[in-house]
Amino acid sequence: MDNKANNYDIPKRDGSVWPEDICPAYTPREDAIPSIKGCWYCKYADFHLKEERALEVGICKWPKKIID
Repeated sequence: MDNKANNYDIPKRDGSVWPEDICPAYTPREDAIPSIKGCWYCKYADFHLKEERALEVGICKWPKKIID
């Protein structure tokens, strides 16, 4: 499975996103690493980070924030 980063022109609302993907709606979470941008660190991406096991592929929930 190829998981290269994608750069979207618009948010991929309700679509699957890889951790390295990025779009103009990228909004970093409080714990984000400043030099790294991608869906993994975006407030709008749902990777089930508060669950016991995180997902490898997340879902973009823009404009609903998932984690601050």
